[in-house]
Amino acid sequence: MQIQVKLMGLLKDKTPADGCLQLDDEATIGQALCAMAIPNEKAQTFTVNGSFEQDRTRHLCDGDELTVIPPVGGG
Repeated sequence: MQIQVKLMGLLKDKTPADGCLQLDDEATIGQALCAMAIPNEKAQTFTVNGSFEQDRTRHLCDGDELTVIPPVGGG
């Protein structure tokens, strides 16, 4: 299957060249992160098709759009 990927902040440099990621059918958010070599601690918030998602084991579907937002620091 193929999904669209939007990586924000410091993760932008890991975005696939065409913004698309090929995954096995029934792949999860966690597997998509692994395929892009994004460590768990670098990915805090996700949306799938514009809806917030907290479960890294959520299965993705062909054509889904996954947005990954890293933790925000400051002080």
